[in-house]
Amino acid sequence: MKLFRSSRLKDTHQLDQFQCGEPSLDVWLKEHARRAQLAGTSRTYVWTPEDSGDVVAYYSIAPTRVERAELTRGLAAGFSVIPAYLLTRFALDRSLQGQNLSDDLLLDAMEVLTKAAGVAGGRLIVVDAINAQVAGYYQRRGFQPIKGDPLRLVMKVATAKRALSTGMVKVTAQGGLTALVVSGPDGETTPVVASPDDLRAIARALEAQADDAARKPITMDALKDAIKTALGRDPFDIA
Repeated sequence: MKLFRSSRLKDTHQLDQFQCGEPSLDVWLKEHARRAQLAGTSRTYVWTPEDSGDVVAYYSIAPTRVERAELTRGLAAGFSVIPAYLLTRFALDRSLQGQNLSDDLLLDAMEVLTKAAGVAGGRLIVVDAINAQVAGYYQRRGFQPIKGDPLRLVMKVATAKRALSTGMVKVTAQGGLTALVVSGPDGETTPVVASPDDLRAIARALEAQADDAARKPITMDALKDAIKTALGRDPFDIA
């Protein structure tokens, strides 16, 4: 499995070969991202292969605000103007498309945004979808359209934090087996060795845990129990 490094855009990153299929996103990265970052109007984060500086994915974030009239009562929480962070641009190079990596890039962005909110405040994460299909993608991941604009969607920072609290899984493959390292919200890690069929079962179990995170905190023990139930065995008992 190829690994990618996530970092803030630097002068050493190579942008010329990036093509996502949407010309406006390609042009912005190549011609405007560095200038916007230097001016302090936005920050751009990129993915590069471990052995290269070629950018293969990116997203940009900026502070923003949302008016109460655009939101439901629960999202506005009684404030007339709500501080927020805008996920302004979000794109994968054609070479990565079709590999189910959009969710990984989105989680990367949400982790950066929730950390920023923890330092500087901010109640909402805002995304501007480029079309209805992309808006549907964000809605399926928990974003809600604002009133009067189906292409602008929002999520509470608190909701994003709960989604991230389900933990993370790092995967490496060799031969017919896959080694996973499950990381819990508290930083605890535990290894799992799985077959391709096991991987599919574990993915379904973790998706269910992500749904549960909206109702209760997720612990490492809960993650282990979900994986054990999905596999019908205890992959953590290696004695």
